[in-house]
Amino acid sequence: MVDTHYDLLTICYTCYLKNDYKKIKDIADKISSNKDKIKCIFANLYFMSIEKMKEELGEDYYSDKVSVIDMFKISKEILNKFLPDIDFIYSIEGCDYISIDDLEKLKEEGLNSIILVWNNENKYGSGSDTDKGLTKEGIEFLNKAIDLNIGIDLSHANLKTFFGIIEIIKSRQKYGSDVICYASHSNSRLLCDRKRNLTDKELKALKEVNGLVGVFSNRNFVTLNRKMGRKKIENEYLKHIIYISTIIGIDNVMLSTDDMSFYSDIDSEYLKIPIFDYSEISQKVRNLLLKYFSLEDTDKIMYENAYEKIINKLLIEKKKMM
Repeated sequence: MVDTHYDLLTICYTCYLKNDYKKIKDIADKISSNKDKIKCIFANLYFMSIEKMKEELGEDYYSDKVSVIDMFKISKEILNKFLPDIDFIYSIEGCDYISIDDLEKLKEEGLNSIILVWNNENKYGSGSDTDKGLTKEGIEFLNKAIDLNIGIDLSHANLKTFFGIIEIIKSRQKYGSDVICYASHSNSRLLCDRKRNLTDKELKALKEVNGLVGVFSNRNFVTLNRKMGRKKIENEYLKHIIYISTIIGIDNVMLSTDDMSFYSDIDSEYLKIPIFDYSEISQKVRNLLLKYFSLEDTDKIMYENAYEKIINKLLIEKKKMM
């Protein structure tokens, strides 16, 4: 299995600030127990508005006295110490506090993927809680990321920003760029009416640029019914996978968790958000997919699509050095 969104770098950095690594060790133990099945994880370091970060991540998480580059390096080093045998795609979610020059330096440090915006507005564009589109700086930033072979992740973008990014991707593809693009953790808005989920129009736009979708097993974005039992919600998750595959094609569907259970020390409700326990997710999802899909298509969704269309392309420099 490939998991296309997990906030592991943020977890590592919060552990570093507390000088307490129990949380990442516990997560690493769960992943390691599945290491023959979980082959790659998109590990994410995320940023929000200053106020939101203070509220959710503490006063010390982000300070302009410490560069995002250093935060990234520290987090990545910790993650590789605890999980040395897993492939990672390293991502930054919310590019609020990095410049175009920083992007190049981050690429040198191993950055593979960017999510331009979180839910808020930043200097590059706007997320799902706002209604503005791409800025001039955002256009320049995205083009630089594409030049650097950094993956473009469209999750969290609002409609204006989403379609602004799509237009840039189309333009670059027209002139021969192999733009690696996807929505790493997004579900169908038709099936679960949340702004963070994708409309059919957005899904069709992704299909036009050969983009992929990581359908994510966060119950809040699978159903609005908070009282639904586990078996029913697993089937609702399967419905998202089926529906999205009918629009973008079976070759462009992936899996994601956005597992927020680590947040339970802030709010116990976060323990209820994951549909699957991470220690058994690979087998449970496989069994779920086999209810509807062939073995061949199940393997595509589980890992082949992600490796063929994203991971092998983003890790090309690393593979050349090995």
